Amino acid sequence: MPNVRKFLPVLLGGVLAACSSAPAPETEAAVQSVPAAEPAVKPAAEAPSVPASYKDVVFPEYRYVAPIPADYRVQIAEGISGYVVSDRSLPLVNLTVYFEESNLPATVKDEAASEMIGSMFRRGAGGGMTANALDDSLEFISASLSTSAGTFLASFGINCLSKDYTSMLDLAKKVLTAPAFDKDQLEIMKANYVTAYERRYDTPAKVLSALKSKVNYAPNARLWDATADEYKKVSVDDVKRLAEGVYSSGRIVFALSGDVDRDSAVTQLKEFFAGWKVATPKTAKPAPQPLSFIRKPGIYVVDKDISQANISMSQPFVKRPHPDYYPTAVASFILGGGSFTSRLMNRVRSDEGLAYSIYSTAGNDYRDTAMTTIALQTKVESADYALKLIFEEVEKLAKDGPTAEELEQAKKAIVESLPSLFDSPEATAQIFAKDELLGKKQSHYVDFVNEVNAVTAEQVKAMVAKYFDKSKMTISVVGPVAKLEKLGPFTVVPLDSLDFR
Repeated sequence: MPNVRKFLPVLLGGVLAACSSAPAPETEAAVQSVPAAEPAVKPAAEAPSVPASYKDVVFPEYRYVAPIPADYRVQIAEGISGYVVSDRSLPLVNLTVYFEESNLPATVKDEAASEMIGSMFRRGAGGGMTANALDDSLEFISASLSTSAGTFLASFGINCLSKDYTSMLDLAKKVLTAPAFDKDQLEIMKANYVTAYERRYDTPAKVLSALKSKVNYAPNARLWDATADEYKKVSVDDVKRLAEGVYSSGRIVFALSGDVDRDSAVTQLKEFFAGWKVATPKTAKPAPQPLSFIRKPGIYVVDKDISQANISMSQPFVKRPHPDYYPTAVASFILGGGSFTSRLMNRVRSDEGLAYSIYSTAGNDYRDTAMTTIALQTKVESADYALKLIFEEVEKLAKDGPTAEELEQAKKAIVESLPSLFDSPEATAQIFAKDELLGKKQSHYVDFVNEVNAVTAEQVKAMVAKYFDKSKMTISVVGPVAKLEKLGPFTVVPLDSLDFR
């Protein structure tokens, strides 16, 4: 607070000076003859009108403009690009680096070791640092380092405070370019995989997922399942052999977000990748082959003594990009993807009370032909009736099409779901990086809005008839065979035959 005494002489001097230069005072009569100024009266603000009903509330039209990938894209070197989304609001940095490469085993006996490679880079430590020392170091600075190696991509990620970002880059380079694959950590991981294998069919949902794959897909190395004995036999040498060349890709795409300056970050990453040295594998790895369908439409059942039948109905769809994707996505939303606004939810759950959840999807895949799906859980005794109602709604939508209100609501909901993809700087950077690896156009999210809004009622009718066709569907069911006779003829699939070998 200012010192009033300090400024008092100045104030008084100013007042006195003003008085000394003022004109002589007027007489009392003269002063009284001057009418007093009336206070200015402001007109009362017009009160906003309150709608009589909530139905009368009018909101401005919502127009979402998605971020443009080109605004964030940077090129580090030949074959190395990425996206930098700066956000200085918190002192946090997230970096994910994707390496485009195949990590598919050449033989089924290598499947078990191949599954462990990604995690063992982080768990086994390296670069002269033990696994326990790495854990302690990361915990001390509240940072994380993650690694993975999948069929098409290997990746590593850093999450840390911005003050530790430079040291974390150095640490990641040491661990990933000179992995140790600690034996004790491998034993822990093997035990975890064995436990997961032994419990792989503990829940109906897991059984249903395996059954759906088994009755739809032809054998493929991407679907191989290892056994408990194979997990137990994995050695450090196996992991080292199969890990050769991981993180040595000629094509790298990164996603950097958080408390970073774009120009400084680019300079730093150029230095980081310039010193990235990982030997290429001595033996070329097989290229992943697309999944292909080997299927016969019909009903397939795995016998399990449960009170709720778990059901999934599927048929082949499209591989993106494809002109049928958007109208089918809108059609699926109206049919069963729109939660309580969907026809299946209203008929099967709300009207009949036969299921807690029922939904449909139109698969979104850029590497394989996807599937359309309708799935639900219902009492075993009502499974046949639920299926009857489902296909009645499918046929009705295919014949009559959606109402104007349904079509408008579906398109609006799908377009307005876009912001959820970009709800954080980290999510924005990562989705753009993954999109580039999949070959999506820079205008993808602008095109997305235009394509969805252009869908017509006639297209919805055609797509429902084409991709939700009962005669082309495999219907996978998990439930007690003895109580499912009403489903009609079906094929019983033994539980122990679901693994891919």
